[in-house]
Amino acid sequence: MEVTPTNLERQPTPSKTPLPHIGLPDGSSSSRTLLERIEGWEDRFGVEARGIQRVPPSDRNPVSLFGTVQIALSWFSINLVANNTLVGMLGPWVFRLSFRDSALLCLFGNILGAVGPAYISGLGPKSGNRTMVILRFVFGWWPAKLCACLQLIGTLGYGLLAALITGQILSAVSTDGKMSVVVGVIIAGIVVMVVCVVGMRVFHVYERYAMIPSLIVYFIMIGSAGPNFNTTAPSLGTPDVIRGNQISFFFVVFNTAFIWSMCSADYFVYYSETMPRAVVGTMSHIGVCLGLLFSELIGVGLASGAASKIEWGDALSVSPGAMMAEAYTPLGGFGKFCAVVLALGPIANTIPGIYSSALAWQILGRGWEKVPRAVWTVFGILVYTICAIVGRNSIFTIFENFLALMGPWVAGWVTIQLSDELVFRRHRKWRWEDWDKPEKLPVGIAALAAFLVGWAGAILGMSQVWWVGPIARRAKGDLGVPIMMAWAALVYPPLRWLEMRHCKK
Repeated sequence: MEVTPTNLERQPTPSKTPLPHIGLPDGSSSSRTLLERIEGWEDRFGVEARGIQRVPPSDRNPVSLFGTVQIALSWFSINLVANNTLVGMLGPWVFRLSFRDSALLCLFGNILGAVGPAYISGLGPKSGNRTMVILRFVFGWWPAKLCACLQLIGTLGYGLLAALITGQILSAVSTDGKMSVVVGVIIAGIVVMVVCVVGMRVFHVYERYAMIPSLIVYFIMIGSAGPNFNTTAPSLGTPDVIRGNQISFFFVVFNTAFIWSMCSADYFVYYSETMPRAVVGTMSHIGVCLGLLFSELIGVGLASGAASKIEWGDALSVSPGAMMAEAYTPLGGFGKFCAVVLALGPIANTIPGIYSSALAWQILGRGWEKVPRAVWTVFGILVYTICAIVGRNSIFTIFENFLALMGPWVAGWVTIQLSDELVFRRHRKWRWEDWDKPEKLPVGIAALAAFLVGWAGAILGMSQVWWVGPIARRAKGDLGVPIMMAWAALVYPPLRWLEMRHCKK
């Protein structure tokens, strides 16, 4: 088959037969509602009109070598960004770990954490359904709405954090700091809005090339700041404290990778259903793992040096973005240019999350589904931009607490999804065309109960400033995620067996 660079971004046009609840009626333009006018605008400007509706096999792109490699490149680009460098900083700066300990935890945390998005990504081509729609086949019609709400919190929350990093770096490199963080946040929001509104037509193209400038400025940062990385300082604290900090940091890194599971199928629904799941999963794992590891290791180096280099420590006390800008100081004006390029990098990380958030809104009900995806995109960007402006002075606290809350629910859902497939789907085919038929979906009692039981376990194992569970207190570290996964895996199979026996679906 001929491989062309346009295969991936060529997006099939949805069937001209309109869905009952979103179609344009015949008649003059004056009779159209506001939503119908927006749909007409989407058609004229090539904006992706499809929301959570399933992509049938006839509307998929053919399998190609280019498209396969693009999976890894997209994930690598998405994660090669400054907000993930912040994750690496947490090791030496917040958890007081050595460079070696932090680097090893980043390595193994990403290898294991990337398994989640790799598994869910493979379901995109297989089903033609978005991630939250796939979740309906396990959680049912109504409980899936709870997970959609949690996904909204996660995707918009990461958008907030990425926007803050962009704003902080731009503010740090502006003349005498005259550009405020607020202006940088707004600039990031405008770029994200343009790409997300257009949709898949621009999404993969942007992600394909965004990594090039990011990779260049990261290598320049290594050359400029690398000699000041402190690779010999030991981890601080008693053995019990160090062990607890190692556990907590490991799961911060794990969550950063694993949390992409909540939307990773969304970006591959236009791939052919003949694309092997193993190939999609492998490419996804490679891209997620390498992108995160590269970004985080640089963050580990910067934070390790901040403990001994006064200028770096002072910059980090201002903001993580100021710390990254400070790393380019020896390069003068060219260093400021590199910092600006680095500041725009988190946009690549924000785009997929905001794209998925628009789909999550549509999961909340048929009335919500009528609102075009582009409208929800704009709304989501406005929400996280306002929140970023309000919380711009508390990014470390936001980041630590945010990951602690988001990690367990994603881990619990993926565990339940995998349990269902391994135990109950071995001899039963998925009927992906039933995505919008509540009567043919599971009731969801078993999945919801297992989810809530697992969440209770996560609370007992969570260790945060505002809460330390009894299990976490004994372990001296945060074990919320593994407890969530273990309890959900134990509870779901027997409950699902009872549900199938009594509810017959």
